[in-house]
Amino acid sequence: MKTGYMNMVITGGRVYLVKLFERFVQGLTWRTAQVAQIALFISMAIIMVNILMRIPWQPLPGTVEIVEMTGAVLLSLGVAYTAIMKGHIMVGVLVERFSARVQAAIEIFVSIVSLIFTYVLAREILFFAISSMQRGYTTGHLYWPIAPAIYVVAFGFIMLALVLILDLLKAVILITKRSESG
Repeated sequence: MKTGYMNMVITGGRVYLVKLFERFVQGLTWRTAQVAQIALFISMAIIMVNILMRIPWQPLPGTVEIVEMTGAVLLSLGVAYTAIMKGHIMVGVLVERFSARVQAAIEIFVSIVSLIFTYVLAREILFFAISSMQRGYTTGHLYWPIAPAIYVVAFGFIMLALVLILDLLKAVILITKRSESG
């Protein structure tokens, strides 16, 4: 009797911890998505100022560099929020025909493969940011250091990895719940 009760408590505890982790990841991805929205606004404002300044005077210097850097921030910080909201393209038409357990198994496989690629990308981008900072790489026209933008891109991939870990945990709990009850 006690063994069954302990399994229920552990399972309940796992679910609670995953829910807590989910709230943390959702909150963090929402905040990074807000930063991405600010980057989008800055890009649009810079482009508009550049267009308006071309008519009476000359174009705004460094527009391309600023838009490139804010674009990198926008994309890297928005990808984790897109993933947690399931806003990406999925193979749902094929997968939704399977049972919940098979869907969870497919989710585990996809999450692990995605997590491996995301880890490698985040690590290599982080190494590139460190190298860029040590070498003093700057933009061509404004001479702004590019390392901070590269660090933000690495952080965006780390956020995506957190979302993938969350998806993996949810799928594992779904499979373990199914196997315990069935």
